[in-house]
Amino acid sequence: MERVTTEQYTAENSSILRMTAAEFQDNFDEMVNRIAESEERVILTKDGKDVAAVISLEEFWFLERAIAQLEDEIDLEAIRAAKTETEENISLADLKKELGLSQKMI
Repeated sequence: MERVTTEQYTAENSSILRMTAAEFQDNFDEMVNRIAESEERVILTKDGKDVAAVISLEEFWFLERAIAQLEDEIDLEAIRAAKTETEENISLADLKKELGLSQKMI
């Protein structure tokens, strides 16, 4: 088990630990309690590679809300970009003609 320090996240008293799945399993009850109390975040490794992260439920829901908000912002930006791409209006009759639809089909 080691404290995580990276270029993006560096702190002497890091609340992020890196441990193998086996280490986590050996200390399961203790680690779940520490994570639940938001004292720790854990990066799990397997075969020397980072494979998963374990965070508190509170942090999980925070991330879910943040992701949803970012997705909404991305969608709004795409809509704004599409609206500025074309300001051309087309009549329903012209659209039907362009799509090969008869007036009676719609």
